[in-house]
Amino acid sequence: MSRDRIFAAAKAVLAQEGIPGLTIRKVARHAGLSPMAMYNHFADKDALVNALMEDGIGAWEEIVGAIRARDPIKWLERLIDAFLEFALTQPHRFDAAFFLPASEARKYPDDFASGRSRILTAMMRHIDRAKEEGRLGERPTLEVALALAALGQGFVSMHRARRFSDERKFMASYRVALHHCLDSFGPAGKGR
Repeated sequence: MSRDRIFAAAKAVLAQEGIPGLTIRKVARHAGLSPMAMYNHFADKDALVNALMEDGIGAWEEIVGAIRARDPIKWLERLIDAFLEFALTQPHRFDAAFFLPASEARKYPDDFASGRSRILTAMMRHIDRAKEEGRLGERPTLEVALALAALGQGFVSMHRARRFSDERKFMASYRVALHHCLDSFGPAGKGR
């Protein structure tokens, strides 16, 4: 039970104080334990951070698993929208999935090329289908997937840093940029 309590406390600290506030002392205090007691359940802060990241990735995988579009471009468009919704509705799990400096985080390009990321693997499968249908050009599939993912994360980072005058403008800019990026990979620069 203490492991669950520690994990819940870590999620609460992350939600309240963000990544910079995530310390063993704060998590232990929030869980009602001594910092030393935490080490009975997590070897170190790195293990806790990796567990938080995996929880965030798991939440993201569940969202993506619910996308039911058969058309590969529609699936990618829904993925783009789902990423935005995840960032806005579950910001701390989103941060855990994509921004925590976790030692077990997937690394480009090897972990993605080897299929270690289920989401990126699904993206690449849909990109390949769109390419087979002549709806996307011949850019390397991993390059297309990374461009979409990086652009999405970049926009969320800008939003978190308050670089947009309001959330509506952020959402509109995000959608335009991500859909434009996807269009830019169309065959011979013609879009889809």
